[in-house]
Parts: sequence; C-alpha cells; structure tokens
Amino acid sequence: MNTGRPRGLAAMLTLALGAGTVAGAGLLGSPAWAAGGLTGTYTLDSTSIWTGQQVTLTEGELVDETPESVAERTVDWGDGSPVQTLAAEARKATHKYAAVGSYPVKVQLKDTDGEGTATITNTTTTVQVATAIGSYKFNVASNWSWEGGGATAKLLLSGIPATATRVWVDWGDGKTSLLGPTTGSTTHYYPVGTHAARITLENAQGKTTPVTTRAYTVKVDYTAPSSTLTVPRKPARASYWKTIQGTAKDGQIGMDSVGVQLWKWTATKDYYFNFSTRKWVRYTPGKTKIPNAAVSWRGVDSKGVWKVPVPGLSKGYSFEVDYVAVDRAGNDNGWKYRVQKLTS
Repeated sequence: MNTGRPRGLAAMLTLALGAGTVAGAGLLGSPAWAAGGLTGTYTLDSTSIWTGQQVTLTEGELVDETPESVAERTVDWGDGSPVQTLAAEARKATHKYAAVGSYPVKVQLKDTDGEGTATITNTTTTVQVATAIGSYKFNVASNWSWEGGGATAKLLLSGIPATATRVWVDWGDGKTSLLGPTTGSTTHYYPVGTHAARITLENAQGKTTPVTTRAYTVKVDYTAPSSTLTVPRKPARASYWKTIQGTAKDGQIGMDSVGVQLWKWTATKDYYFNFSTRKWVRYTPGKTKIPNAAVSWRGVDSKGVWKVPVPGLSKGYSFEVDYVAVDRAGNDNGWKYRVQKLTS
C-alpha cells in the first residue's frame, strides 16, 4: 500500500537509522551536523622579540567532537607572510619576524562540519617586534701597518640589553667570536684592507638581525718620519754636549726609534763612540771594523724627545752627531748629521 511518501526517501531514512548515525555525525541538517564541536587552545612563547627572532605557537588542547573529519589548523602570523597550515601530527609552529612592527597572530580551525573556535591564551595575541638596542664601534676608524702586515682593532660594545644571553661577532674575515652580554670591548687582528664587523644578539627566541659596524681600515704606511737635533745654546763648548737630544715624530703608524752614531777627530786621529762600553775607540780607515755597538737605538717619550748621554768630550776636537728616525713600518728619513768644532 502506498502511504504517500517517496519510496527512495523512506529507504534512506531506514538505512540511516539502522546504521546508528544519530549517535555519530547526525543527520543532514541536524544540530549535531551544524555545530561540529571543534575547539583548540594555543600559547605563544613570547609576544615581544627583536627583528630576526622567532616565536613558537604551541597547541595545548584540540577537541574535535566529529573525529571522523580531519581538522585543518592554519596560522596567520600577521606580517603578510603566507598563512601556515599545520601538518596533521604537528603541535608546534614557529615563525621568524624580519621587520619592526606589531603583528596580530590568529589561529583558524576548520573541518568538513565548518569552522571551530581557536583561543590563544596569552594576555595579548599581538607580537611586538623591535630593533635590538646596543652600540658597537671601533675605537678608531683606521690604522697603519707595513706592507703585508696588519693591525689590532679594538671593538667597543655598550648598551647590550640584559635579556641577551650571547653576543656573536662576525669579523668579516671568516672568523667569529662569542662574547658574554657584559663584555665591554674585544680585539681582533686584521690584515691590510677595509673591514666591518657584524654583531648578533641571541636569547631564547633565537638570533637577532645582525648590526654592521662602520668600516675599519688597515692602511700601508709608506711615509717616512721626521727628526731634528737640538743644538745647545753654546754649541762650541764641549760641556754643552753632555746630553745629546732631539725630536722625532711620525704622523701615521707611529715612531719606533732613533738611531744615533757619534764621532770625534783631530787632524791626526779619529774615534767612534762604543755605546756598549761607553768609551771612545780609535778608528783607522780601512782597518777598523765598526761594531753594532757604535749605533744606539733610542725610543722617544710622549713628546717625541730622544736623548743620549755622552762622556769624554773636550775642546780641540771636531764632533759629529749622526741620527736617523725609523717608524714602526720600517720607514726611515735617511741619516742626517751635524759637525761641530769644540773650542772650549
């Protein structure tokens, strides 16, 4: 007998009830089908970082009342990067921020039953990204060296934030130093050329975007120093030459020393001064071999003054002072001399 219902619909209803679908996904159009029952809680490990660092989103709990459907979980990190879809087994997601700004993080849940509710449990769901503070500079912009040499550069560090746990210095020549956050300065030997260091801070959120220092240049010093001999007020008197002195300076790499050689003679006899024995030694041209002790190398003081005490001078001699200045690059200004007749 025909009850007026379409046989096809009756058959579908009987099949659905027999399969027990009321306790499962529910009938098409029923409240159970529409609600879906999909919720999740999430936590960010930090909402305040520096450029170049990353945050980690951790899933605390995911409740899916319709487990026969696969939940899709996506994260919008708020910085314009592509929305990230979490793999089925993933419970964490990380993201690195490259620029300063405020970035709202959103998690979306969805399955075949519709969208669910995702809650980020942090006080704020906005990640604040700032530039890592700190000052990093070389104490001088350039230094001088000899050809094929180098110079030791001193890097000054200040204002490093207390939350940094490590400080990395990439010297730009293939070498790296790891420093503590309270380090105020460090040094590095550079060859001739122009160099810059890159400073990277690190803490639990990873490494920051590096900060590059201004250039440090090691130049070759080809310029000779200069030197003078101080002539005493009464140069003809032997007693005024008890201490010989002068000045020397170098405008680039700096002074090394001044070489001094002393002579005296009469019409028949020549002498050189031996700085080791502190005595005048007879010299015969073509026979006497001049020792290294005939030259004294003298450093200069903070004012560039060099001094040599000389005993044994008296009237009747011609007295000669030979001197030359040498800088730390090995440049010299050539031997200079002064001859003085001692009459008293």
